[in-house]
Amino acid sequence: MVQHKLLKHKAAGHEGTLTDVDELLVFKPATPQELEFYRAVQERTFNVSKTTDGDVPLYSWMPTFLGVLDEGLREVPESACALGSSDVNLNGMTVSKEPSESRYIVLENLLHGFQKPNIVDVKLGRILHDENASNEKISRLGQVSRTTTSGSLGFRICGMKIQQNSQTRVLETDHFEPEGDNYILVNKDFGYSLKKDDVKDAFNMFFDHDDLSSKRINQLKQTFLQRLQLLYNTLLEEEVRMISSSLLFIYEGDASRWDALDDQDALIRDTFLDSDEESDDDMEQDFQKTPLSSLSLIDFAHSKIVDGKGYDENVVDAIESLMGTFQELCD
Repeated sequence: MVQHKLLKHKAAGHEGTLTDVDELLVFKPATPQELEFYRAVQERTFNVSKTTDGDVPLYSWMPTFLGVLDEGLREVPESACALGSSDVNLNGMTVSKEPSESRYIVLENLLHGFQKPNIVDVKLGRILHDENASNEKISRLGQVSRTTTSGSLGFRICGMKIQQNSQTRVLETDHFEPEGDNYILVNKDFGYSLKKDDVKDAFNMFFDHDDLSSKRINQLKQTFLQRLQLLYNTLLEEEVRMISSSLLFIYEGDASRWDALDDQDALIRDTFLDSDEESDDDMEQDFQKTPLSSLSLIDFAHSKIVDGKGYDENVVDAIESLMGTFQELCD
């Protein structure tokens, strides 16, 4: 049995997400459709004819998919590599790509290397259900969309885990819970309560940080706007449907890392494999190679490839709306 623990930093999402003792990997309860989507995107990654010149490929916006583990977590790799079309042996332990009765998807931990991550989970799309949803679920999620910014803006803030700042101190008490280490968890009720005109203020609260200068905060907003523009271009070329997927925004709240990296932040994350090269000082390598912020697509339980059917208007419209919001933040 491999040692594992609950994932420490999480803005929203399903219960039961685990990590290893080094917090390098994430073990997420798998659904067949999510597993199939990760496999399909990965297989296309190795197909040169599917690569779009000039645009950032879809897989670069997703956590690196490493394989599947059974419920007992008996076959967890200590180091990892991307899987091809067959099982892979990692340090004497086999990670299978084939589904089993109870399984976890093994992904890179997008938070690995951040010292004090601040996180917001943004649900994408006005349509929140797929074609397999029951009538009850269609009705319920339709009501959610109509009464929240999912309907008015095409996206909704699902949750945040952030360090306390001057703006969080005026949050309503039923909209957050203290998490220790000066963190608070801003819950889904906060996102449900937001109106169209409140969203910019909510993002300003996310970026507000007592230890970061206004110059660094403005840099973050500009960097995320650039990423959204790149992601928008990516998704215009992708024939996928990603119902109820999210964008995960992460930025570093540890000013010492900003100092050490001289405020230099990469637009696109290095791949997990490139970041995991052997080093005499792994902690120092993580400190240096982990970006100061990142943007990633997550949650693909209702996602699929739809070759020949064009881009996902539901998600593309959401990204376009977010671009407008971030343009206002930058202005």
